[in-house]
Amino acid sequence: MKKLIQIVFCCSVWLVTSISGKAQNNTSPYSMIGIGDIEKSFFDRTTGMGNAGVARSSNRFIYQANPASYAALDQHFFHFEASARFKYVSYTGDPVSDFANNKSNDLQFKKVNLGTKVTPRWAIGLGLQPFSTVNYSFAAEKPIQGSNLFASAFYSGTGSTNMAFITNSFVVNRNLNIGLQTSYLFGQIEERETLSGQLTDSAIVTSRNVSIGQARFKLGIQYQTKLNKLWDIAAGGTISNKTDLKANYSLKAVSGNTILLENDYYKTSYFTLPVSYHAGVATTYRNAFTLAFDYNYEGWRETNYQGVSYILDNSQRYSGGFEFSKKSAYMNQMYERYFLQTGFSYSNSYLRINGIQLKDYGLTFGAGAELSRTPLSSLAIQGAVELGIRGTTDKGLIRERYTQFTLSLCYRDFWFSRKMKRYE
Repeated sequence: MKKLIQIVFCCSVWLVTSISGKAQNNTSPYSMIGIGDIEKSFFDRTTGMGNAGVARSSNRFIYQANPASYAALDQHFFHFEASARFKYVSYTGDPVSDFANNKSNDLQFKKVNLGTKVTPRWAIGLGLQPFSTVNYSFAAEKPIQGSNLFASAFYSGTGSTNMAFITNSFVVNRNLNIGLQTSYLFGQIEERETLSGQLTDSAIVTSRNVSIGQARFKLGIQYQTKLNKLWDIAAGGTISNKTDLKANYSLKAVSGNTILLENDYYKTSYFTLPVSYHAGVATTYRNAFTLAFDYNYEGWRETNYQGVSYILDNSQRYSGGFEFSKKSAYMNQMYERYFLQTGFSYSNSYLRINGIQLKDYGLTFGAGAELSRTPLSSLAIQGAVELGIRGTTDKGLIRERYTQFTLSLCYRDFWFSRKMKRYE
């Protein structure tokens, strides 16, 4: 148990440090719109399967897509999972002027998650992971109102919205589980405009800071059954409520050492997240071969969020994956030795720019194995790689080609009390 506490403490400190800092190396021009780049990965065992996992559950691993999945965990065991991701992106398109510097890379700690089954019918979990990120920078010419002059402008934005959550999951009967995830979205975004040239001797820097905080809920359900001795099938679904994110805005403009404008909390509204639906199915053959498919829909059009050349449109995501799990006997029980995965994903982004709705294509591969095992505890490692393309070069847009590697550690230990002793 001391080892578990040390692992949880170190990973929690690392994650809090990562999300509290504003510095990010991965730049995305599309993150300046809406709430930024919304995270599509759950950073769990589904990552290598195109993130298709709303119907999946396990007694030994935490599946994050559906809060009902926690009810499948073994009672009296404590589960801890932590993930980090490295992402490499290259950019092409007419706005990319420097082809010698059209790449970015980033390594960040992404998730910490804990779960345990308290009673035969009730499981609980809590965790912290990113919801969206903002990181962009570009230069442009800005016309000076009432004249024929132009100023050189540089725009940048950094920040993130993160999600702290607690999940309660319940066993209804041997085939049906339900769950509720209560999350709190919080974060800070800073947007900056720097004007120089024909205005003043010093550059004018205008900074806008947005502090976000709001609760959100996700309800989930899973049903699973055996078709016969060889085949198992499962289905699942989730729904997240429409959420009006509350935020405090502050604005400050300076020229050299002179403060031109300073206004704290000049606005208190920010952004609306629409209702989100997620459904999926999974089937397993001989407890070794698994196929899973997911569909996700978000009705962004009803938020009526738009700008000069863009609107937010309804988004859809399709994902699927295959997994092979190799098992063997250990201490008179069947245990997993390793697993291999592959998957795909396709989505229509919630961004429609210059009349084009951005699309995202991804191909994934994954694998995992246990590093150590005793009758009551285990340490496993999971890895996944995703190759993807987002956007297009049509109508002055930018295409992003990305490669990202995700690594997760999964620790499982016996949860005991004074009335229960642990033997190994």
